[in-house]
Amino acid sequence: MFDFIRKPFLWKAFDEELDREIGKTKQFHLKSVQDLAVYDMLKGERGKTIAEIGGGDSRLLAKLSKDNRCFNIDKFEGADGGPAKVIRIRGVTNVQTFLGERSPLLNADQFDIVFSISVIEHVPTAALGDFLEDGLRILKSGGLWLHAIDFYLDDAPDAGVAARFEKYRTWLSHPMLEPLGAVYDGPPRFTCDMATNPDNVMHGWGKIAPKLIELRQKAQSVSLLLGARKK
Repeated sequence: MFDFIRKPFLWKAFDEELDREIGKTKQFHLKSVQDLAVYDMLKGERGKTIAEIGGGDSRLLAKLSKDNRCFNIDKFEGADGGPAKVIRIRGVTNVQTFLGERSPLLNADQFDIVFSISVIEHVPTAALGDFLEDGLRILKSGGLWLHAIDFYLDDAPDAGVAARFEKYRTWLSHPMLEPLGAVYDGPPRFTCDMATNPDNVMHGWGKIAPKLIELRQKAQSVSLLLGARKK
């Protein structure tokens, strides 16, 4: 599985009322789309050990922890707009580290599922290899590697965006990973069937991060969904 989250999936999720299962947010935005895509993959899991990377004030762990053993892997240092204080969620264990640091707080072959939502785009390109290798270290054989990744897509592929897209795609050629389903080869440009961040939300986020206003006025905010299993 390697493709942008598209409207047919989103409408199907609404028809199945997955948003009600998760709990509706006050405002629908890109993270709401990502929550639905990830939850759709995980909603049937029972008795698993699950790690959310950079979960912060996680919107899914409270739901998943009812039937699974869940961990929130986050330093809670306020990085990239995340919470600057520790968030405690009933039934969820916090582990204060970053994936990629090979922390002894995270054991090899510990987790059945490792996932993230709106996190990997903040990992520097030079650190992506360490992120992947550490993730595979803590993931059990047969475990699920699942990530929803933010992208800004324009009418034509941007060189920087294309390079990052290709970097993620090469993960699925790793000898320890097997993709779930089809792999979209690109190009990473916006098409009208992609689920997007609403313009009113983009406008509001522009007030929080003014440097991104010009980008947000000309590009669409969408999400890639990457899913694979460890061999």
